[in-house]
Amino acid sequence: MPIRLDERLTCIANLVDYGRVADVGCDHGKLGYYLIGTDRASSVIATDISEGSLKKARELAYENGVTERMQTRLGDGLAPVANGEVDTVVIAGLGGDVISRILASAREERKRFAHFVLSPNTHPEKVRREIVSQSHKIVYDDIVECGGKRYTVIKTEEGKEELDELQILFGAFYKDNASFAEYAKQELEYKQNILKKHSDKELLDRVELLKAALANVRG
Repeated sequence: MPIRLDERLTCIANLVDYGRVADVGCDHGKLGYYLIGTDRASSVIATDISEGSLKKARELAYENGVTERMQTRLGDGLAPVANGEVDTVVIAGLGGDVISRILASAREERKRFAHFVLSPNTHPEKVRREIVSQSHKIVYDDIVECGGKRYTVIKTEEGKEELDELQILFGAFYKDNASFAEYAKQELEYKQNILKKHSDKELLDRVELLKAALANVRG
């Protein structure tokens, strides 16, 4: 059965190289099945804290004859996955605070993985801070529009990373990212219009950060 993914999951799938993949918070298992069906993964471990979601993922794998390559495991975050058991860890559709907690827990347990592909719904800056702590470096960091919303998608590999505060906040490659410049200008205009009506320190601080980042954009 062919699976169609939305724009965000398609971007994520395209960042996965062939190998063993863990899809953390797999929901119904569609991404994992797609990765196997398109030969982007040799095997998939689909994990979730919801038994109901895992049941649907198991049914999808069974109905399409891929149970030998796609297994499901119940558990929180990367707890069901052993150190080095997969090459790539995918975590999408969770808040940045949750994703960073999952990564930090794995780090504290001395679990190492070659790649992360991460797409937080909120607080991407928290994810980037944890990536630095993971001794991983960012090789892809961009914004994807999906369903009228904007999502950050990040891919990492093992290696030392140093990011300044603006890179933590706006993306490792924001200086050369035309999409970032467009979105930042829109946000800046929106917040400046609010400030015309009433002053707010948090908004003022955000405006100054946006101005500083836009001043660094090349081209």
